[in-house]
Amino acid sequence: MADVLSPAAPSDATPQAILAADVGSTRTHVCLIQRVEGSHRLVARAESPTTAGEPENDITIGVCRAIQEMEAIVQRPLLDSDGDVLTPMEQSGRAGVDAFVATASAAPPLRCVIIGLTDDLSVETAARTCAAANTVVHGTISLGETMRRWDDATLQSLHEAPPDVILMVGGVDTGPVAPLESAALVLATIYETVDAAERPVIVFAGNQEARRTLRELLAPLFDYRVVDNVRPDVHTEMPGELHRELTAIYQHIALPRVPGYSRLQEWAATPILSTSEALGHTWRFIAQRDRLERGLLGIDVGGVTTHVGAVRQVIYQWAVSASLGTSQGAEGLLRTVGRERLLRWLPIPLSAAEALSYLQNAHLRPYSIPQTMEDLVLGHAMLREAIGVSLGQMRHLYWAPEDGESAARSRDRGHPVPSFDLIAARGGFIAHTPQDGLITMALLDAVQPIGLVRVVTDWATAWPQLGAVAAFAPLAAAQVLACDGFHTLGTVIAPSGTGKPGEIALRLRIERDDGQTIALDVPAGTVRRVPLAVGQRARVQVYPSRAFDIGLGRRGVGGQAEVMGGSMGIVIDARGRPLELSEDMEECRTRNQLWLRNLIDDDADAPA
Repeated sequence: MADVLSPAAPSDATPQAILAADVGSTRTHVCLIQRVEGSHRLVARAESPTTAGEPENDITIGVCRAIQEMEAIVQRPLLDSDGDVLTPMEQSGRAGVDAFVATASAAPPLRCVIIGLTDDLSVETAARTCAAANTVVHGTISLGETMRRWDDATLQSLHEAPPDVILMVGGVDTGPVAPLESAALVLATIYETVDAAERPVIVFAGNQEARRTLRELLAPLFDYRVVDNVRPDVHTEMPGELHRELTAIYQHIALPRVPGYSRLQEWAATPILSTSEALGHTWRFIAQRDRLERGLLGIDVGGVTTHVGAVRQVIYQWAVSASLGTSQGAEGLLRTVGRERLLRWLPIPLSAAEALSYLQNAHLRPYSIPQTMEDLVLGHAMLREAIGVSLGQMRHLYWAPEDGESAARSRDRGHPVPSFDLIAARGGFIAHTPQDGLITMALLDAVQPIGLVRVVTDWATAWPQLGAVAAFAPLAAAQVLACDGFHTLGTVIAPSGTGKPGEIALRLRIERDDGQTIALDVPAGTVRRVPLAVGQRARVQVYPSRAFDIGLGRRGVGGQAEVMGGSMGIVIDARGRPLELSEDMEECRTRNQLWLRNLIDDDADAPA
């Protein structure tokens, strides 16, 4: 649905006031959209901790708390005496709203067990696909070891604690069927006495020859689904259909299990969307509206999961990484990347023990907001690594080159991210960071963009809600997004290549629309900033040295473009691509300090 937000002509049926909520894993955000002087605007927003777990066990409690906070802001009732959303709005406009919509990502990641012929090939592909589909693999069972892993402990675990999904893979097309048939018989025996509502969904993504046999054995007992073989031959991976199926299972099976979901749906004018789907609608509309030839890279770093989406022409690709976030996902992130990768981004001295203490506190107190510079810089280190891991998932699913050596390098973050016209970033930690320089630096380090790219953020944490609003009021969603949807950081110019520190990497001539002209030489290994206010434009001419390519495909070739300003103006990142960090922590810290100082207006606020 690339045109999901396409504006429609105004009509009397267009709602005057819309209340929209996004129920995240840690925080719930609510925004009020209202027609003001003929155009819909974002008039208020509020947030509250999500209440999916103990002691409340009802997500509508958190939604109501956020709405009550909003009532105090707008000075009118939005809930009735029973605590339900007050609809429709009174003719006087002094109470209620015309419609309520919601998105949600409060369900925990899917729990999955993979059954495959061997521990490599298909199982590896399936595991990587799960990692990009908000799914955690709790175990694998190999059928290639003469069923030795079907021991009593395995059987008991599957029976007493059924996973959400059992993923069966293995065998190239026209390969062996007997091991998969035997596994299906075991599963049927395990779950024949288990209540139907508690049985796992079974997804088969293996040998085509086994489809009919497995359907006959499993379909009578299970919600049984078939997708493309993830390994149709030893040289080919096809994870796309499995990725989409796992995403659908999360939205249609996992989310409705969240306590309070049914009451929230009763309030809503449209079906509740998963946050990732609604956000995808918004990102696709932005790319379509702005006619972005190279597309848009969307980033959403939450407390538990990290979502990355890419829009190029009419194609939308995405990955949702489970247990990788800045609060309850901090421990999963630490297990994935290790402490050293986090510590290398810090511009201040912090011991491994101090960092570990912070990460544990972030996990135990997910609703806390960063209060100190230590909180901020360590949180932004997590931000960088969560984005980096998720981009690695995108490389595996969509961007990996065909040849094996380059593909392996791509998955290991050695291969650059494709070029995009716009980076659109959001997340609780980003929204609660007071310094745009910190946000910009984190995004540059994590994404390592090449060429010329504009960077914006979701300052109001409203992009998912606008994706849901668009389902029945596309004009309202489009108007709010155009007027209130962005906080523009600015335009980044970043060449690829490697140069000797101190040698000139880029020469720039910047002609601002107020008539001022700036000539600037940028040394290799540095980050520089040129002020250009929001709403201002400038024509930039860039001349790289022979060691650098500004995104034109050839080193040493210059170019020019008209750019837009923002809170950070024009940012020139001449550190080269790929970004190389020293293995010496003290040297890393010194460089991080220098880079960050150039992006923060007041040096007194910069970490030292």
